[in-house]
Amino acid sequence: MAGNTAQGGLRPWLGAARILHGSALVAAAAGGLMFCGLATLLTISIVARKTMGWQVRGDVEIVQMGGAVAASLLFAWCQVRHGNVAVDFATRSLPRAVQQVLNRIGYLSLGCLGLLLAARTAALGLGSLESHAISTLLAWREGYWQLAMAPGLGLFGVVGLFQAVAPQQVTDRMAQTFRLGRI
Repeated sequence: MAGNTAQGGLRPWLGAARILHGSALVAAAAGGLMFCGLATLLTISIVARKTMGWQVRGDVEIVQMGGAVAASLLFAWCQVRHGNVAVDFATRSLPRAVQQVLNRIGYLSLGCLGLLLAARTAALGLGSLESHAISTLLAWREGYWQLAMAPGLGLFGVVGLFQAVAPQQVTDRMAQTFRLGRI
């Protein structure tokens, strides 16, 4: 009976963890597909340059802008999986409770950083649109690409803040679960 009560108290946390886990997984899949597309585009451009004497116009600009958006979509999944750099070797000898407090400080820091980056990137994108900033070769509006990075960074921040306040077993379960979004 006590197990059911404890599990019942975790139900809202687990529901939120499922949503964040699923959102991070979808974002990471989108980022991964974007990287695959960019790699294909770059490969075609390089092969065409070496064999046929032509290339995809603006291939480097496309890879730079698309790569930034793709990378921003991967941060949340990295946070869910506890894939960010941690200094576990330095804290391994500390009591488990101290390790957990330090982990929570790290989650909180990364969550705040993610939200700050999302806000500043959105502000940059809006400023770029307002000033009509364009890329050098293709003359594409840079602001749209910058705004496209904000959702991934925002999700990263939300996941970090969630991990900072959620029960430890929920964050551990989030990190250990990889089976198609089941938490």
